[in-house]
Amino acid sequence: MYAPLERILDHIARSPSLGGHSAEPFDRVFRRQSATLTPNQYHTLGFPRFAPDLSLLRDRSLSQLPPAQQRRWCDRAGFIEVKPSNKQHAYPTVAGGPASRLLTQAANYARLHLSARPFSVFSISLLVFGCDFCVCIFDRHGVTVSPRYHMWDDLDILIRVVRSLTRVLDEHEVGLDPSVSPAPDTMLLNGAQAYIVDPIGSDPRRWCTLRDPIWSSLSLFGRGTTVWRVRALDANNKLCGPEMIMKTSWRSSDRDSESFVYHAIKGRHPGLAKYVVGADVTFPDNKYNRITAHALRGTTLGPNKLTSVLHRIVIETLGRPVWEYHSERELLEGFIAALEAHQFLAEQKILHRDISAGNILLAEDPLRQESAGFLTDLDFARLESDIEVKITETVSPPRGYGAIPSHLHGPSTRTLTKFGSQRGGQITGTLQFLSRRLLEAILSGKPTPPTTVEDDVESFLWVLVYAIYRRICFLDVDNSEEQKTLRRAFTKSFGGRTTEEILDARDTTIKRLTDSPLVIQHASAPLRYLLRQYQFTMVLAAERSYGTPLTINVSQHSAAFTHQSLLHALRSVLNQLCDHPELDHRFD
Repeated sequence: MYAPLERILDHIARSPSLGGHSAEPFDRVFRRQSATLTPNQYHTLGFPRFAPDLSLLRDRSLSQLPPAQQRRWCDRAGFIEVKPSNKQHAYPTVAGGPASRLLTQAANYARLHLSARPFSVFSISLLVFGCDFCVCIFDRHGVTVSPRYHMWDDLDILIRVVRSLTRVLDEHEVGLDPSVSPAPDTMLLNGAQAYIVDPIGSDPRRWCTLRDPIWSSLSLFGRGTTVWRVRALDANNKLCGPEMIMKTSWRSSDRDSESFVYHAIKGRHPGLAKYVVGADVTFPDNKYNRITAHALRGTTLGPNKLTSVLHRIVIETLGRPVWEYHSERELLEGFIAALEAHQFLAEQKILHRDISAGNILLAEDPLRQESAGFLTDLDFARLESDIEVKITETVSPPRGYGAIPSHLHGPSTRTLTKFGSQRGGQITGTLQFLSRRLLEAILSGKPTPPTTVEDDVESFLWVLVYAIYRRICFLDVDNSEEQKTLRRAFTKSFGGRTTEEILDARDTTIKRLTDSPLVIQHASAPLRYLLRQYQFTMVLAAERSYGTPLTINVSQHSAAFTHQSLLHALRSVLNQLCDHPELDHRFD
């Protein structure tokens, strides 16, 4: 079906405009995809290597490139998935039933498409099953599926759909964030497409992205976080000021924003990311209308109904992933700074609740940051109810019947005082780094307990283990068999897809790491000793869970996951490395 379908779609796209209308400005084209697609950057491990049946290339000229240069997801404006039978349709077999296999497959493609395509707010796909078809639009809140049409009985609908996707719809209408626009070619840096971002909140500055994203989430219905390096633009569209970090993500409308949490913090800690500005993103033609999933769909949100809200913040602190440490001393200093920042927040009754490998960073400029590392991403943080937060917001002028006083013709501001915060579910965070207690609570199916300080501190340990695993796994070494063995252990420990798989791997994760010949060769004895001591703590936790009697001597500092105990352990190893620098392993 592929070749005839491609010819039909190409004929529709190439046909001249009728009725004397001027030619449409866009020239996209559907092409059969014979090779697996790849991400446009190496931002995550395990990006799946497969492709939809046909891709909507963002420009016809891409179809003239060699096949090896047509394999980037970011060059797709949409995609088509084809099934031979009309029984393999996209609709549930019963109302309210599970999604069909075709829709699930398309959703998997959509999450990769959104991850690799910068500033996407939705992904469009055309699903063909037998001679029937439908259009799906995937966004961060769900999927919208059109009615079912027949390719020949509803030929006019097919022509309108194909014509719109290939020739009529602009970049924003096929998924680009309305508050973002591609920068002129003169602003391209190192061949990467730059984007200009509208002002955030009341801050008048516009921003320009630098290079590819630092991080782009692989989830479809989660926060969809994307992190960029940016600089401000002056009135002449010239880059000005220092590099900063911009994070764009989606939050549920029943949770306060990340910028709200930053406003609640009293004082400053060098191990905490330096907040610059943040606000919910608004449409460029209406600064009082937030960009939400339902607003993009053009649907009205009913009372007490939830939606996904686009939020954007800028932080001053530049960092790199924690697994890219150059020495163990740098790694430990960075972890200590981030853990002290977590303690600083906890003492103010602010609990982070999302300690993961992406939220602890090593400072690129420790002198400017005043620390070797820092903690970031407070999107899931929980504030106690007695914390007072003052917020200043802009209010649109009143509309309606009757005379409006002259002093209310323009927008105004108001200051609100809130106590505590709306933070959604009890358990949040990344499964691979959750504490044993929380994993067991999820697996039990019982009401989940709230996250505690000890749960977060245990997550710090798992991030440390992850960083060491990942750093050594990808060294350029001669012994490939040992490296393959370590990578398999890494995948087993942190590649679990279910809570049960992750929990089962916990008991032996550290043991597999510290027993590896590569780790013995490339990790210092003090650091390996610390990990083994905490392995004993994991064994005791398993004893409490499974009732198996075990007799193991546990050192004092590993008896509990508290700030004091883990900081004591990390500082002890750091002091040994400072006193004996020959023990410190360096990675150039």
